Amino acid sequence: MGPLGKMARAVDESGLDLGLIIVAGRNQRLKEGLEAQEWENPTLIYGFTRDMPNFMRAADFIITKAGPGTIAEALNAHLPIILYSKLPGQEDGNVTFVVEEGAGVWAPKPQEVVKILTRWISRPKERQKVIENCIRVARPEAPRLIARSIGKLLGL
Repeated sequence: MGPLGKMARAVDESGLDLGLIIVAGRNQRLKEGLEAQEWENPTLIYGFTRDMPNFMRAADFIITKAGPGTIAEALNAHLPIILYSKLPGQEDGNVTFVVEEGAGVWAPKPQEVVKILTRWISRPKERQKVIENCIRVARPEAPRLIARSIGKLLGL
């Protein structure tokens, strides 16, 4: 979604020593284009996958568009969030929430993403504060509470 290829390329070419997991979702053309590229860092490229929880547990950061499901998963995984894209109107509030709660940043340009990554890597105390904010605002119990509420309404 959004400029994923440009963001991934900028991070890879940044000189930072890191590994990338890139998830192209159902965009097969994007996946194939990414797979055809040479990468400086260890890079794994996936299409649609159900392994996102595992990927998030293995990650130190997430760079993503401002989708609510991904943000909720990232918060529950205590992952500092870099948002680079949003659907106007529909996802504006998601960006506002993440930024105002200190759980991540809005960085719509590749060089801004690299700057934030560099800062968080070189300033572990700052990154730790973002992680603490993720922990504070995460709601891992939300799906269970929603299911119980629906069950009550249905008399289950």
